[in-house]
Amino acid sequence: MREFVFTVEYERGADEVMDLFIENPDLHSKTMAIHATSESMWRLDRLTGPTEALEAFDEVIEQATRCNGVLGMCGAPVVEWDYEVLSETPNGRIVYSCREEGDGIQSIPHVAAKHIGDGLLMQAERRGAQNQWRLLISDDDTVSEIYEEVKDSLSDGLSLSVQRISEPECWLEEGVSADGLPPEQQAALEAAVEFGYYETPRQHTVQEISEELDIPNSTLQYRLTRAEAWLARQFVTGTLGTEVEERVDPEKLEASA
Repeated sequence: MREFVFTVEYERGADEVMDLFIENPDLHSKTMAIHATSESMWRLDRLTGPTEALEAFDEVIEQATRCNGVLGMCGAPVVEWDYEVLSETPNGRIVYSCREEGDGIQSIPHVAAKHIGDGLLMQAERRGAQNQWRLLISDDDTVSEIYEEVKDSLSDGLSLSVQRISEPECWLEEGVSADGLPPEQQAALEAAVEFGYYETPRQHTVQEISEELDIPNSTLQYRLTRAEAWLARQFVTGTLGTEVEERVDPEKLEASA
């Protein structure tokens, strides 16, 4: 299997929903599941961000689902749109949506379903002006077909870039794995949690924990600092941000495939 990663970038004013992401850099959306056929698309998305941005998102989506002539991704005409919030917190949402599109230009999941067929797997992530897509594709020839159709279907104010066509990198693990954390740093984190170092109010200081573990205070502090930095990088890379890899020259796409 090959992983095809590409990004659609939106200019301000090109899409009302994406304008919210542009105006609220801390607003983030990532699919938990997404499926498509030639007739409809349904998905689960996890949204996180400031309360005000999420409330604005709710309002925009509610208005859109009630309007006639709504245009979806890439200007695709939406015939029917069902939307439901399954879980809600001040800083998060899990939302379900199901859409049917009319004739003519089709959105990215429908294009992918048409070319890949049964067994389609995809992910999508929105942040800022970017909506990034990942597809698992077994036939390299399909990459160029999807790329060309998506590129030709983009509405005004949208642009397409390719990040990579490679072995799958982002599908095998979910969440943070401790495999890359040295054992002594992992033990330091476990001890800090056990002794309530991360509780509010803090139950024990680093010095008190180091005395319990019979190691120098500076050693424990160093291990905790390194472990916390590692966790922060893992969280940002695996949960928050879209990829920032070098973009692929479209003219080299077919050769790369």
